Amino acid sequence: MKNKRFVSFVIDLAIAVILALLVYMILNCLNVKVISPMIGFIVWAVLICKDCFGGVSVGKRLVGIQVVDSNNMQIASPVKCVIRNLFYFLTYIDILVMFFNSKNMRLGDRVAHTEVTLRDKTLQKVEFSKIVVAIGYVLVGLIIVEIILYFRASSFGLL
Repeated sequence: MKNKRFVSFVIDLAIAVILALLVYMILNCLNVKVISPMIGFIVWAVLICKDCFGGVSVGKRLVGIQVVDSNNMQIASPVKCVIRNLFYFLTYIDILVMFFNSKNMRLGDRVAHTEVTLRDKTLQKVEFSKIVVAIGYVLVGLIIVEIILYFRASSFGLL
């Protein structure tokens, strides 16, 4: 399972980086000044929200795994997926916890009460409105951080 999780993460990271580069190129073509943390936040936004759609990301779908709620073994809610993925900010600690845990659970899995299992298409799907709300909260939070960074950079004459 560790190998599938790793391959899934690499696929998702590659997708996030490609999306961030596309946004960067589009903004550059539109003559919008871009500071480098903005691109990093796009990558983080994709990584944080990647499992919100039915507990699977593109990478997880390709390798056949999904995120489930460890309390009831149903597809994890979008909020739980966001909470577990927020721990990517503690990447090295998160990975260490996973390798020394008998169930291969990341720190984010332990906090959000989720686990990664083989994909089961018979599980009940999550309501689309819950997905939109979870992703909306993440995007609003990141946009606020972007605005703060933009004004800080401009006050220091970096733009």
